[in-house]
Amino acid sequence: MNNVMVYDYDLIIIGAGAAGLSLLLALDDAEYIQSVKLVERSLGPKNDRIWSFWNNDSVPRYLKAIVTQEWQKWEISVDDCNYPMSHPYHRYCSIRSESLMNLAQQRVQAKTHFDIEFDIDVISVESTSEHALVTTKSGQLTARWVVDTRPPPLKTHHDGLLQCFYGEEIVTDSDVFNSSTVKLMQQLASSELGIEFIYILPFSPNHALVEFTCFSPTIIERTILQARLKSRMHDIIGSQDYKVERHECAVLPMYSINENTNNKNKRLIYGGIAGGAMRASTGYSFLACQRWAKQCATELSSKPLLSATFSLSPFTPIGSVYQKMDRLMLAVLRNDMHIGVTIFLQMFKKVNPERFVRFMTEQATIIDFICIIWAMPKSAFLRVFLFRKKMSIHGE
Repeated sequence: MNNVMVYDYDLIIIGAGAAGLSLLLALDDAEYIQSVKLVERSLGPKNDRIWSFWNNDSVPRYLKAIVTQEWQKWEISVDDCNYPMSHPYHRYCSIRSESLMNLAQQRVQAKTHFDIEFDIDVISVESTSEHALVTTKSGQLTARWVVDTRPPPLKTHHDGLLQCFYGEEIVTDSDVFNSSTVKLMQQLASSELGIEFIYILPFSPNHALVEFTCFSPTIIERTILQARLKSRMHDIIGSQDYKVERHECAVLPMYSINENTNNKNKRLIYGGIAGGAMRASTGYSFLACQRWAKQCATELSSKPLLSATFSLSPFTPIGSVYQKMDRLMLAVLRNDMHIGVTIFLQMFKKVNPERFVRFMTEQATIIDFICIIWAMPKSAFLRVFLFRKKMSIHGE
């Protein structure tokens, strides 16, 4: 008689961010019947971030139902000149972290085999040929599979940039915001810090998320980001008073990451940023997380339950073409940060909105790629391309 390994859970998901919650929801949508436990180190649900994306056919219906707000128009501004884009279908959408968590908790309450537990700090994940062992500060758990969606530590040495931002969600005394248009990059400029701009999500004429963002080779301290936002706030809302409802601050990696590449742990795969779900050149990751979650849920739902030969394969949601283009663009920016303003400006001036959105959401056609490349300052890209090719030939 064969011995059957008994696990605490079939699957353990580490981290209740966009990737972890999206996987849980995708498993529910795929009618996954095995036991799933999502563990999160924070003490409880938080309203600490907003995820934004352009609407397209890859957005699951259950996420469209919890969109906080959507906008038909978005724009950048350089030297007080505005460059707008708009599209009736590819609207710019935002979802609050609390909305995604609330949806996940509702699904969990209706499923006895799904569970979310807070205040669980994972120390390590080890695996044998039969199971994974998750060690936490409060004990150990076993599972057939573990998906780790925690963001990886930032690299000290890298070949890209870092997206550093500090933002405040504010309510003003009177109407100051154009609630029909998202300011993707307002007051876009280059400075001693890098490429900087203000990002504004207007929820109403007197309510918006306002962020100071900078693409920089190194980490910028929070106090500096706060000071820059404060100095720009007068230009945005004038001298009137405002109330800060919440704030958010982070440093996102703008370089290639995929912890699955050299992962030797057969019972563990990485998701989210650690699994290669973030576009290095933009910092957008939410739609890539949805593609990854759907693929992962489909594979888990179709696997033979007791098959000893089944292996959960990692899926990289950002295609190799985009990865190569992102690496080239980031190399151009590192070579000359001042050209960043020209790159983003040319894209808004020369590329139509639909092509722009398809490129930003990894759905570009060959013609879209050609139009994007044609809009770029070619001499700067050609110099970096030839230099990288020369280094490759010489094995450097």
